Amino acid sequence: MNTDNKFFNKLYEVLGGLSEKLSENIYIQAIKDGMLAYMPFTFIASIFLIIAFLPIEPYQNFMISVFGESFVPNLCLVNDASLGIGGVLVLLTISRNLAEKMEINALQVQITALIGYMLLVPFGADEAAGNFIAVAFLGAQSIFLSILVSIVACNVYRFIDRKGLKIKMPASVPPAVSAPFESIIPSLITITLFWVIRLAIDNFNGTSALEIFNSILGAPLQAAGGSLIGIILVKMFSQLLWFFGIHGDSITNAVMTPIFQVLQMDNQAASLAGTAPANIICQSFWDSFASIGIIGSIIAICLIARSRRYKEMKKIAMVPYIFNVGEPTLFGIPLMMNVIYFIPFILANVVSILIAYFATAVGFMPVCTGLAQVPWTTPLLISGYLSTGSIMGSVTQLICLVAVVLIWLPFVKIADKQICEEETVEETAVQK
Repeated sequence: MNTDNKFFNKLYEVLGGLSEKLSENIYIQAIKDGMLAYMPFTFIASIFLIIAFLPIEPYQNFMISVFGESFVPNLCLVNDASLGIGGVLVLLTISRNLAEKMEINALQVQITALIGYMLLVPFGADEAAGNFIAVAFLGAQSIFLSILVSIVACNVYRFIDRKGLKIKMPASVPPAVSAPFESIIPSLITITLFWVIRLAIDNFNGTSALEIFNSILGAPLQAAGGSLIGIILVKMFSQLLWFFGIHGDSITNAVMTPIFQVLQMDNQAASLAGTAPANIICQSFWDSFASIGIIGSIIAICLIARSRRYKEMKKIAMVPYIFNVGEPTLFGIPLMMNVIYFIPFILANVVSILIAYFATAVGFMPVCTGLAQVPWTTPLLISGYLSTGSIMGSVTQLICLVAVVLIWLPFVKIADKQICEEETVEETAVQK
């Protein structure tokens, strides 16, 4: 037992140190906060898309009879105006968050980053309309470019600003007036840098910065994050952090959410175009299938627990978990730092991922359509149906749920037996 304690203590030290460094990294923080600000609009757009594409034929016929053939395109307008410019939204949120953490003029940096981003997005040409930018280039496919531009713009702006290369106004001038003037030189140099990059790429490569960046970095990130091994390793790492009381999702989501969002939007584009989505792993898969794990512990407790502690636990933990809120279970059982539960804590989610992945791969369940990105608090079975547009998504979730409960049962039985023995000893001591 002493050896086990030394192992877990050492592992906690390593993971704790790593988590602290990641949590304090301003770039990780800015990406996480920026993506969190972007996420509500994915849910809002999903509401309109769910209404437009609910896969029930009588419903579709009714909506067409009432609102006409245009009801679907009209509902899609919200998606086009939000997720359709997802790259721009991510750029605005991340650049602002990062500028605030760097303590530089957030508003001016935000505008500067936006101009730099637009310089790197491909322009088109039309004899009637002149130069234009295709809206498709402003969507999810440019999220990785948005992150890079935000980081570069903030760092270049900060470097120039710290060097004092700015127009200094008298102290009597109000900040609202002086701040824009002081930003002229840092913004000019930053924008000039992006302009030079744009010209260099146009003249020597013949492609666009967006295409180059997506092929060099975006494609490998999608391949890694969208692979079965990749998502399993990420989920295991997240659960390992949680086991030691570290908020694992806040660490992994900062890195993985942009990748999952790009994969999600690829599926959405395919679904809207009437073709089959290709990415099994995406944001909806992560939210609706990869997170089925810990709920098995509280269901197992409800099924077999005899100890007073666990009987009280199930009264308060089950209802929150209907909405995927697991803190009462994590802290109440407790699961964290509980060696008995280490194996199911780490592996239950992996089993759920494997079941859902292979269910999709063999055609038992459709690939997540990307049309409905439901909040993570959406109850099981409902989220499975909405994410896939099929009742088989709910059936797959139910199979995952049964599997994780079976994994947790023997470990809950061991822990419950120990607690019962402790309670018996305590009762005996009280009687004496």
